[in-house]
Formats: sequence, C-alpha cells, structure tokens
Amino acid sequence: MIRDRGSMKWTAMMLPEHLGLIKEWKQEQFYDKKRELTEWELEEIEQTIQRAFKMQKPITLTLWNNHNLHDETGLVTGTDTFKKELLLETDVAIKRIAFDKIKDAKMVDVDD
Repeated sequence: MIRDRGSMKWTAMMLPEHLGLIKEWKQEQFYDKKRELTEWELEEIEQTIQRAFKMQKPITLTLWNNHNLHDETGLVTGTDTFKKELLLETDVAIKRIAFDKIKDAKMVDVDD
C-alpha cells in the first residue's frame, strides 16, 4: 500500500509568502459575494425602513460585514442622510449603520 502525504509533501518547497496567499485564497472561497442591489430592491428596503420608523416597530436588517452577512434587530430612531447612515437602537446600544451595508430589511412581527 502506498502512503502518499498529498499536498503536505509540496509545502516544504513553497515560500512562506506563497503559503500565506494560499491560506488567504482558501478563506475567500467561503466569503459571501456582495452584489449591487437593483433599484427595485433598494426601494423595497427603503419603504420597509420608513414603515418601521413611522410605526415604531422593530426591524431586522441583514448587513454586510467583513465579507459575511449578519442580522441586527432593533428600532429605527432616525437617519443621517449627510453621512448616509441609519440609527438603529438595539438592546445594547444605538448603532450607526451605513446605507451601503444593508442587504435586506424585514419588519419583526411582535405578538402582543
């Protein structure tokens, strides 16, 4: 039976810089690819945010952060159009969220 170490035998011949780049490239394969939203999607997100603000209902925003998506839930307390940011009050703090980081917005159904 032949015991082959696979790619391990080649790593000894590579420069440390190459190993670092290969590791970085492998990590990038798991990144969510950010795409530009269509005008229709942007309008829908904007309407959802405005509705949540007017009704003072919680909203869940899906955000881009370091090549990954994550959700933030809270109340929209205002917007800063000059800085292009949204103010979201969460359980912990008031967060400033850049408009271009928002991928999706959904109002949270709260059963009273």
